[in-house]
Amino acid sequence: MDDVFAMMFWMGFLCCLPVLVIGGSVGFVVYRNTQRRAASAAIAQGLGLQPTARAKQMQWYEGRLPNGRLCAYVPIIFKRTSYNYEGQRRGSYVSAARLVLEVKREQPLHVNVFRHENWSQKRAPLDSFATAFAADNGSKLTSSQQAALLGFAQTYPSATIWLGDRAGASTDVFNAPEVMAGSTSFLLFEYQVVNPSPEEIHVKVVELSQLASLFET
Repeated sequence: MDDVFAMMFWMGFLCCLPVLVIGGSVGFVVYRNTQRRAASAAIAQGLGLQPTARAKQMQWYEGRLPNGRLCAYVPIIFKRTSYNYEGQRRGSYVSAARLVLEVKREQPLHVNVFRHENWSQKRAPLDSFATAFAADNGSKLTSSQQAALLGFAQTYPSATIWLGDRAGASTDVFNAPEVMAGSTSFLLFEYQVVNPSPEEIHVKVVELSQLASLFET
């Protein structure tokens, strides 16, 4: 009799196992997304930002900082493709935080300076501005401005950094036309993180504000 009950138990368990696995996975995703939305709302509240555009399942928050500088924040999830030693392609999802600050100018910078994590690791050492960044019209920047960007990249070597003009900016930066619509130029900073704290983001915003101010003269 015990063998019969044991067999019934294991048959029931095996039948329910797929449901438990799927249910557990779905539950984890829902929980993670709920936590991420709550964390993003707390960050936005701490910076005085309001939810604005929503695009590609990403919620943008935007507003003006106490110093009058326009700021936008969005938590993002992107798919990264990698290859193992056998050449097999693998995809993984990565969480990151994207901060975009206004560079307050009457006229555009007319430069496009870019450093991306994947591109940087493969091709761009951090020993000079020329090697650390892909730049259009980078020579228009002063030596001190170039040094400031390089120093920032050296502090955050795995981050994406982008300095450019809002008009005509790639949809990779702004996937909604209303985001930072009133800005002439922008400074973007993006780094991998799952659930950043409001304090952590606040520190980044202060640093970015100081850096952005160097391109306003």
